[in-house]
Amino acid sequence: MSIIDKIFNYSEDYRYKIWRIFGIKFSVVKKYNSKKINIYEEIKKHDIISFDIFDTLLIRPYVKPTDLFLHIEKLYKIKGFHKNRILAEKSARGKYIDNEEITLNQIYEEIDEKYKRFKEIEMELEERILTIHKENKELYDYALRIGKKIIIVSDMYLPKNAIEKILIKNNYTNYYKLYLSSELNLTKASGNLYKYIIEDLKVEPSSIMHIGDNFHSDFNNPKLYGIDSVYIEKIIDTFLENNIRAKKLLNENKNNIAVSIMLGISAFSRINNFNKNENKENNYWRKFGFVYGGPAVFSYMNWLKKQVIKDNINEVLFVARDGYSLKKVFDLIKPESVKTHYIYAPRIIYYLITLDFSMIKYFRLDDAIKSVLEFYKDKDEYLQKRTPKITSAIEGYKFILSNIEIYKKLAKKEYQNYKEYIEKFNIEKNNIAVVDTCSLFKTSQKIISLFLGSENIIGYYFILLKNKIYKSNQYFAKSFEKEGNHKILDWNLAEFLITSPEPPIKNIIDLKPVYSVASKYEENRMKIYEYISDGIVEFSKIAKNCFWELETFISNEELTNFLNILIDNPSDRDKKYFKSMRMYEDANHKDKAVYVIQRWFIKKNGKKYYLFSFIQFLTKEKFAGGEIKYYLFSFIPIIKIKIAGNMRKYYLFTAINILTIRIIK
Repeated sequence: MSIIDKIFNYSEDYRYKIWRIFGIKFSVVKKYNSKKINIYEEIKKHDIISFDIFDTLLIRPYVKPTDLFLHIEKLYKIKGFHKNRILAEKSARGKYIDNEEITLNQIYEEIDEKYKRFKEIEMELEERILTIHKENKELYDYALRIGKKIIIVSDMYLPKNAIEKILIKNNYTNYYKLYLSSELNLTKASGNLYKYIIEDLKVEPSSIMHIGDNFHSDFNNPKLYGIDSVYIEKIIDTFLENNIRAKKLLNENKNNIAVSIMLGISAFSRINNFNKNENKENNYWRKFGFVYGGPAVFSYMNWLKKQVIKDNINEVLFVARDGYSLKKVFDLIKPESVKTHYIYAPRIIYYLITLDFSMIKYFRLDDAIKSVLEFYKDKDEYLQKRTPKITSAIEGYKFILSNIEIYKKLAKKEYQNYKEYIEKFNIEKNNIAVVDTCSLFKTSQKIISLFLGSENIIGYYFILLKNKIYKSNQYFAKSFEKEGNHKILDWNLAEFLITSPEPPIKNIIDLKPVYSVASKYEENRMKIYEYISDGIVEFSKIAKNCFWELETFISNEELTNFLNILIDNPSDRDKKYFKSMRMYEDANHKDKAVYVIQRWFIKKNGKKYYLFSFIQFLTKEKFAGGEIKYYLFSFIPIIKIKIAGNMRKYYLFTAINILTIRIIK
């Protein structure tokens, strides 16, 4: 190799063009116009369709198959099982080196004595968690429907009866033959299993088409024997490849079963297209709800279920508007004996019926006092004429106190009105749960306690905020987050993920909510929220079906980390759909509309460059998520640099992708 070659060296693989410059490796992503294979058309051309099982017909809700061992270790609190199980398999393959495959029995011969009892548990867990790959099940059913002969081929150490049981459970039936490496001692990896299949079926190899997820065993090897093959990438691989946030979370949490389960199920979004006929925006929101809202709501509700059982709760009241998706998910997993209700208890009602502004000495209550003044202004002739336009909460509070008898009389009517609303639910006055998300004052719990008794109610919250000044020990409550201050970088995102598709509530009249007039931002949010909620519920259904009573170990910590990584690493697609979304930070939901994730659209810092010290010719702006924009003369966008993981993308005029570089460390 010449000196020049040593300094500047070029090579290529199937995905990247790679340069090494002074020992530093760079790669530019190659863009291929590869012809997409129509698998359905290929199925028509062959008599026999062969399917791999694991990661093809069936998928595990984990990042890695060996995470199942880690899950067993955590479930049964048996330290060291995960590592020992992996080593036992390695030892068995070394011991039976002349065999192409080993069996589960042979693996457990090599395992430490204290772990031997987990052989049956391992098979039971495999049976429970393995789930249909929806897209490939469609291929399977199509092949059956048009009269193709189906064979199933797998390199697997599990016994045949266990595999057959799993296939039946997932509705994979009517196949012609099942070929297992553990039974035949022949593998796809060596190619010998394909040779055996051709001889066993007594057919021409070209009459067979094999479908699988392993590039070597399922794609290259069958071709060596004249069998056509189709490679289908693992959904977890494509998910991690296309979601840098998930990849970052995984890299920061090695051997964390909660993260593995959370991302393993989230990867199902790659094959859960929900409604393929729907537009891209609606499917974006569904997937967003599935990947980010699903883990958050499911784990919070899973925690709530445990608390409800522990505390012997009979009825659970989900407070609007945050309780909308929470109730849907809880209803999936709750004990049968527990009743649930979706109930309106907005803080404005508390102030309307109690006129309790005692907290004004500690906190600004401008919004609350303003709302009370506006609401009662039209209910009384005197107030209609005299109610001032307040410039401060104190001013409004003084006016209320000076006319307290009028307000008390009006408040009695609202009290009775809300009492009738509560009574329509026929709630038994004991062992009641009130469920909300984030609270300091526990206002909704206070409202309901007025009618059902505070001694009968426990409040359950995602996060109960702590304050040195205000302590509310009168109302008993528990929270999912233990710290007392949420660590999510932008709580508006959490609110956005759970707030129902309805406007803010002004009051209850005739047992029904009276809504505020929805702003254009509320209308935007309401329009897309059902899709978000659908995604949340779909994630929860999969989690329930896979694990049911088994602990998933997804805690507030994992959720917070995942949401914070999302907040810090927006994609262009995220920004596109979130740009029109706003949340209101004021109690009236009128005045303070802000971006759902503010840092995505507000520049963090910037630099200005001057020609001859006075002509500003270049401006550099830096945004969250590693995005940098350069403007000519402050207003002409010329270059955008997007940094995502080890990828650096360059855009001309901030829109045209002209270069993508991968830095190889």
